[in-house]
Amino acid sequence: MKGRRSKKERGVALLIALFALMLLAAVAFQMMFVADTETLVNRNFRDSQRAYDAAWSGLQEARERLMPENAYPHRIPPLGVLTALPGPAGSILYVTNPRNGEAIDPTLAGTYFDNELCHENFVGLGLANPGPGIPCAAGPPSGAVAYVPSDAPFSNTAGAIDYKWVRITMKANNTAYQGGATYGLVTGGSPADNAVNSIPVCWDGANQALKPANYAACDIDPSLIPNPPPGGWPTLKTVYVVTTLAVTPTGARRMAQMEVALDPPTITNAAVDSQDHVNLVGQLTVNAFDNCSCLQLMTCDKFGKNPGSGTNACTSPMLYVDQPGKICDKSKYGIYSSSTVDNPGASETISSGLDDPNTPQNEGIAQNEKWIYDIPALVDRYKNDATAVNTANTPYNYSCTGSPLNCGTAASQAFGVPPTFPPTPPSDPIGPVDMASQITYVPGNLKITSSSQGNGILVVDGDLEVNGGLQFYGLILVKGVISFTGGGADKTNIYGAVLAGQQSLVDVDLGGSATINYDSCALQQKKAPRPPNAIAFRELPY
Repeated sequence: MKGRRSKKERGVALLIALFALMLLAAVAFQMMFVADTETLVNRNFRDSQRAYDAAWSGLQEARERLMPENAYPHRIPPLGVLTALPGPAGSILYVTNPRNGEAIDPTLAGTYFDNELCHENFVGLGLANPGPGIPCAAGPPSGAVAYVPSDAPFSNTAGAIDYKWVRITMKANNTAYQGGATYGLVTGGSPADNAVNSIPVCWDGANQALKPANYAACDIDPSLIPNPPPGGWPTLKTVYVVTTLAVTPTGARRMAQMEVALDPPTITNAAVDSQDHVNLVGQLTVNAFDNCSCLQLMTCDKFGKNPGSGTNACTSPMLYVDQPGKICDKSKYGIYSSSTVDNPGASETISSGLDDPNTPQNEGIAQNEKWIYDIPALVDRYKNDATAVNTANTPYNYSCTGSPLNCGTAASQAFGVPPTFPPTPPSDPIGPVDMASQITYVPGNLKITSSSQGNGILVVDGDLEVNGGLQFYGLILVKGVISFTGGGADKTNIYGAVLAGQQSLVDVDLGGSATINYDSCALQQKKAPRPPNAIAFRELPY
């Protein structure tokens, strides 16, 4: 039979082909749409991440420029424009970073407007806080603002980094208000102080605290404060709030904030602070009158004896007066211990402004006191400093073995170059030009012999025995036990302080013909410059 095909079936293949083509086109368009969407998402993420990284760059520039002014003379001077809050003229500093000469004014409405400042609760700026998540409607008054240009690479060119400005302010109580939480509220003062927004906030190296009423500013030299309490006033540093805005060419916007502060030096309560019992031996002299601020007029102890000799070679009592331009700090103990201290013998002289001249056994010694130092944290802080010299490496190359680590005996060591002994070290922490200060880290037990010297901070992550003389200017920080055992004709002279912890139940031995003089200048020496600590970080939603 011969088949017949209906005319009605003509063109079906074409329709099927067209339908298939349309289906494939739809799939292709869908794939293109998905690909474009992924590309846009990736681009948006990239731009957002670029803005975030740029914001970090702005924060890091501010940290660098808040370093001590002597490190980089061309940097911001010691931020004298940032006076104590509430904010007078210059209390807000903007570091601007334009691209190709664009105008950047954070106080004016526009792309680069500072719409977060009102949330800082600064007293005196007249900015109402609208509440969490609501941008500011107005900027600060022009009289409260100062500007400096960025010194970042390619600033004001087409290659400028995307952060537009960095705002630097002193932190005051109850500032940095974000997301319904008051990050800036600092307690610890009186209830009235805790509620006051304008009190500046200081950093003591471990915690933020309200500026004491006796301080004109956080960074005041405690030696200038009259009548300090026993143990003296703490050395504090200003806390700065650093806020930055980054905007990319595509409009991606990120804002971040950091609280930063320089680390204050470790100022001790006494010439010798110990977490264990202190055993006094040998020809020992401990002088707690601050060599940096006090001028010694007499060389006799309160019993008319030549200090350390046990003889009646003098007729006048010890007398200290103010150094020129300073107030003699008589508030330090000779020895401060969380345990007990031997009674000084005839060959041991301990002088302190806290001594009762009529009581032979009260030598400015504080016993069974609350221990206020975190020795392991201090050891970690200094050993991890970028400038610290580890004695397990060149040029010392100590071989530290065993458990606990023992670094053996080292002779004639130089842990930096101290001022000339004698005469006594200078009353200026900068000191003579021949001084060389360093942070020296010893990772285990160490015995020093044969006329060693040092300057700066000597950190011993174990026990330290000094035998054969040591001339040191600065802080000796020992995690375990420190012993001065004498030996030979060389004497130990320490200007600064000794801070000993407790790793084992062994007495801390002081003696062996040693003289330990408290010296705040030695403790406050300017070490290698480093940026301030990043105390807190947060990203802002504005």
